[in-house]
Amino acid sequence: MIKGVVFALTSYAVFSFADAALKAAGGRLHVAEMTLIITIFSCVPVLFAKPRTEHWGDMMRMHRPALVMLRLAAALAAGLFSAYAFTTLPLADAYALIFLLPIFVVAFSFFYLGERTTPARLVGLFVGLVGVILVVKPGFQQLMLGHAAAIATAIAGTVSLLTLRVISRTERQVTLIGTLMIGSLALNGAITLFVYETPTMREVMLLALCGVLAGLGHLTMMAATRHAEANRIGPTQYSQIVWAVVLGGFFFDEYPDAISMGGIALVVLSGFLNFLGVRGPKTTRRSVTVEPVSAAAAAPRHPGS
Repeated sequence: MIKGVVFALTSYAVFSFADAALKAAGGRLHVAEMTLIITIFSCVPVLFAKPRTEHWGDMMRMHRPALVMLRLAAALAAGLFSAYAFTTLPLADAYALIFLLPIFVVAFSFFYLGERTTPARLVGLFVGLVGVILVVKPGFQQLMLGHAAAIATAIAGTVSLLTLRVISRTERQVTLIGTLMIGSLALNGAITLFVYETPTMREVMLLALCGVLAGLGHLTMMAATRHAEANRIGPTQYSQIVWAVVLGGFFFDEYPDAISMGGIALVVLSGFLNFLGVRGPKTTRRSVTVEPVSAAAAAPRHPGS
């Protein structure tokens, strides 16, 4: 179990550095063009995510194609929104808002899927919302679109995650990985035809670094899920908030004030309450309750993470 937690912490650190590379490259290119470059460079590491017992030729053999397409659309939207959020907001603000995703998952699961919840999770919902308000308040009026994009990322990510919970029981992993990979290349490639700007060598190198790190993050998360249950890995996801503060200060001169730091602490606390409030048997390693929150979401993610 300890080994799995270490792998998970490593994975989230890698995703955080990928987001920092994207932020450093952003500001000039369209988000679709950036996402396209990231996806291209993440493809090679992600190809190793294919289980040995499955074949790429079976990718389009779907049992529930409508839900697969819904998950694909939501994941692609989350990728575009998150790319915009991370390139326009301080890292800590972006993460705090995108970490609304677990809160939305609990709410959507209760109202639409009829899943039972616990007092701890309800308290976590309230604590998380208060924390987000504290984080966003200092600069809310300067970057309204960036904050809206981060919230949209959380909503789209929630739809993707809940759909993935259903189809991961019936669909092959090559289907879940391959459709997202091809969908990202097709959608972002089509948009890029109309918004293309020649990237500088620096932009290409930073986006390539983001893509490679995203792919490596997937592989590391796969290793984590082989050694620990998802409900053990889940809380380590909030280590990304720490990385956001460290990387934001070191590379981008972003230093959250005391109010924002208090909000970040509440967001982290809400996450732990969310996982402590899980009912029933332990989550299996095939579970999809843990999904990396990252601008590298534009690249295909391991469906078992």
